[in-house]
Amino acid sequence: MLAILLIGGYIVAGFVVRKKIESALQHLPPGLNVSWSALHLHLLTASLTIDSLHVRWAPSPDTSHAQQVSIQRLQISGIRYGPLLHQRLNARTVRIEGCDIDVDRRLLEKKDSLPHLQLPFTELGIGRVEFAGLRIRSGKGGDPPERDGRAEKGLSLEGEGEFDSISEGEGKWRFGDVHFTAAHIRYVIPGADEIMHVAGARFDSKQRQLRIDTVRIRPTGDREAIGRAKGHQTDIVTATSEGIGVEGLNILALSQRRLEADKIAIRKNDIHVFRDRRLPLVPGNKPLPMEGLERMPVSLRVGSVSLGSTFFTYEEYPKKGNETGLLKIYRLHGTLEPLINHPRAGDPAYLTMRMEGSLMNSGTVNATTKMPLHRGDPYKVEGVFHDLDVTTLNGPAENLGRLHLESGMLNSLDFEFNMTDEASTGRIIGEYHDLVVDKLKENTDEKKIAKFKSFALKTFIIPKNKDKSLPVRKRTGKVKYKRDPQRYFSYYLLHSLLVGVKSSFTLGFLLPG
Repeated sequence: MLAILLIGGYIVAGFVVRKKIESALQHLPPGLNVSWSALHLHLLTASLTIDSLHVRWAPSPDTSHAQQVSIQRLQISGIRYGPLLHQRLNARTVRIEGCDIDVDRRLLEKKDSLPHLQLPFTELGIGRVEFAGLRIRSGKGGDPPERDGRAEKGLSLEGEGEFDSISEGEGKWRFGDVHFTAAHIRYVIPGADEIMHVAGARFDSKQRQLRIDTVRIRPTGDREAIGRAKGHQTDIVTATSEGIGVEGLNILALSQRRLEADKIAIRKNDIHVFRDRRLPLVPGNKPLPMEGLERMPVSLRVGSVSLGSTFFTYEEYPKKGNETGLLKIYRLHGTLEPLINHPRAGDPAYLTMRMEGSLMNSGTVNATTKMPLHRGDPYKVEGVFHDLDVTTLNGPAENLGRLHLESGMLNSLDFEFNMTDEASTGRIIGEYHDLVVDKLKENTDEKKIAKFKSFALKTFIIPKNKDKSLPVRKRTGKVKYKRDPQRYFSYYLLHSLLVGVKSSFTLGFLLPG
């Protein structure tokens, strides 16, 4: 009789628990459908396994736009049956294997929203949740098609992770520490015609750390074709960054569109930027850097950002001519302290950016730029060039400025100026020797010297030597440049420096550009 009672009780208990679980899976919001191939309940081990679980949610009658989740195996261990009979799910571990999540692009574009999910339990408590073989895709498939050099929005991710605990009660969700590893992430950046690839990302909420092995950004098509399709000048970026680390990351702030961290460090970078000046500029005024930061949809509060050894190339196609000009900076290092876009009481008045590197692999350049956190305050720029062989600049000088640098050594060039919304003011002090400059003929692809203009440059405008034997006042140029608000900050910065250089020559106003 005892054996019969035990067997009967086991069967009845299994039936009751199974019905509770099936009822919970079936009573879901409209448009949310759940199916599975097999459900295995093991009362003695207090575990439940569901094979081929498929969840599909279609927010509208148009079922072509649906969010889908497919799980090869869902295993729940350590179930407490007593609470389950009273609509409370408590378990030791949940393991999800082979989880494919397909997110329709309408959700990313916020044309659809996720349903309000009312759990079929009055209380939920899971000691540990594990994900193995997680794959997330958005757009139309994992590899968004490219059309006319432009790619549709899309995201694909492969990884695994775990939550130390998950609980829900009275409508409040609580999560324990999160550990997540993504072997691969691919994301098409909206509106930028660029694809980002991430390899080896590791996130640990307990340590408040994020580590990324490699991030690569590449254009979705031909760089010149992208500019033509947009119809205006745009920066086409190809970049690789290695060894990215984020320390002291505030996990909870991320869900509130806030990036808060103690430090961000990038060990190594290779960055290439291309711009086609044959195309028109984007119409309208361009914001200064701090205005752009302030408009970002994310609040930034990072103690410091450090940039490791970086090779930076800027390539520009001129308005006239058939050859691009290349400006390269080798061994570039830099720091930014702090990184803030929404200042609070007690914050510093400026963000301080310090950079050092080698221009065209010759000499060194050090620069400090202070960017104001309060509107109306000026940008402050200061720095110095040392031991620059100016002939290394012939590539961009000839193709972009129609100048040939025959010889010359820039021993030093100190610069210091302020930049406001209206204009820049300051000074430069230079020291050079053996500087010989030729003017090239315009309206020709051949690099032929314009003899009369070259004679004027060498004889009247640019002295061959300006060394320390000359008084400082004769080696000083005034920076006084009115800002063109339709130009970007980089143009404003460069031309402020060039105006100072030109004014250091008695007849510098005759120089081109």
